Amino acid sequence: MKKDKLIVSNRSALVKKYGSKHKTFLKDLTAIKDFDKKRKLSTGIVFLDDATAMKKYKIPPVKDPEDQRQNKAAIDALYKHFQPDYLVIAGAQDVIPFQELHNLLASDDDEDELIPSDLPYACEAPYHTDPAKFIAPTRVVGRLPDIPGSKDPAYFHSLVKDVLASKPVKDKEYRKYFSVSVYEWRLSTQESLHNIFGENGLMQISPISGPKWTTAQMKPKTHFINCHGSLEDHCYYGQRGSNYPEALNASMLAKMISKGTIAAAECCYGAQLYNPNETETTQMSVANTYLINHAIAFMGSSTIAYGPTEGQGLADIITQEFLINTIKGASTGRALLEARQSFLDKMGPTLDPYELKTIAQFYLLGEPSVVPVAGAPVSKSLNARRNSRDNMISKGAALSNFIATPTLVSAKKEGTEFAANVRALLKDKKFSEKATKQVFETAPKPNALTRDMKAFNTPVKFHVYSSSSTSGKHKKTKVLVVKEKNGEIMGYREYVRR
Repeated sequence: MKKDKLIVSNRSALVKKYGSKHKTFLKDLTAIKDFDKKRKLSTGIVFLDDATAMKKYKIPPVKDPEDQRQNKAAIDALYKHFQPDYLVIAGAQDVIPFQELHNLLASDDDEDELIPSDLPYACEAPYHTDPAKFIAPTRVVGRLPDIPGSKDPAYFHSLVKDVLASKPVKDKEYRKYFSVSVYEWRLSTQESLHNIFGENGLMQISPISGPKWTTAQMKPKTHFINCHGSLEDHCYYGQRGSNYPEALNASMLAKMISKGTIAAAECCYGAQLYNPNETETTQMSVANTYLINHAIAFMGSSTIAYGPTEGQGLADIITQEFLINTIKGASTGRALLEARQSFLDKMGPTLDPYELKTIAQFYLLGEPSVVPVAGAPVSKSLNARRNSRDNMISKGAALSNFIATPTLVSAKKEGTEFAANVRALLKDKKFSEKATKQVFETAPKPNALTRDMKAFNTPVKFHVYSSSSTSGKHKKTKVLVVKEKNGEIMGYREYVRR
């Protein structure tokens, strides 16, 4: 039976978390369903551990709420059964777990062994821990979180109230923005802002500004943040040289954010969800804090993210695409799906390992069917939402046919000329001979059009060099990715840790 929206959660996980108070959470899910009915959306609510309901759908229930394989299989089967336009994951990772994907870049310079991700839930591919299996997203997915480890469902109730009160408004309300950038990345941030808004005059720079922002500065309903983030930390940080001042502090955001705000953060761990009671300050994460202060959507990374100091790449692209799509009138969930597909299309056909990590680590916190900006009227004779979903499914299928992903390989002796050119490049970019080196190979996917094109089907190698330094608790990492084909340098990219 077709449903416009499917909400999934886990009743036993909610009971364990909230006790008898879990009934408040259940009432909130019903309130969303009733609200959707008024919006002419048919919505189904399914608890993945409900053996009776799951038997009716001929789907094995989730017996262990923490089992990622079981959760992925159950959600995939339900998605196939209901074919929803929107998939809502209700609860943080202690209710429905993130899918933890292996990080190909794990090393002394990138401490992430795993990438907590919602990307697999947006893909048809079955459970796996390899992020390369999930390069064909086709589903509109968002996670409406509560607070990990919390015993009080009041937080989730507040988020649901904001969903029920949301109404599309004219795009001019989202054309003004709040933005803060690390000083060292200001040129990149200026370019991102120009791509989103057509100008960048409102950009704030840290150090110089923050973290004590005024209500007027924070009032705009679109927020774009390009700063440093840190593991289980409620602050974002600026940088100039070895100075890393606070740029944004979650404890200072109360009553500062306009209702309906959409936010995108490039920062490392920018949208990480963690149990605040297990930290020194007990302050919620920045993402959780934005949402409790009535932001309607927060898009960011679960782990260490990357981008260039100048120009555009990685976190720059996927975050700005999300904001652009939302301001154009997409639902927040569709805005993310379109951003993911556009990112893969632009980075393809061969992904370097940083591009693969980027697509895996960014996710949406918020109800994915919410439409902050009113789009242009469409003909009543067209099912615009269904047509849009069909188009995105087709794009996802096309991506699976041509996107090639990297594999870590053993470093082999390089040709004399290539080695000399790399040494010169490393010297020019101020990388020492002690820089960490990894080699990845990406074999293009042949198809009917390219099968006989030998040049296209030649494997591409990415020679990755990275080095890090520390300043207090902050780690500064720079990366050089050299693209090689047939012993020739095809180009290079420079990234830094966000």
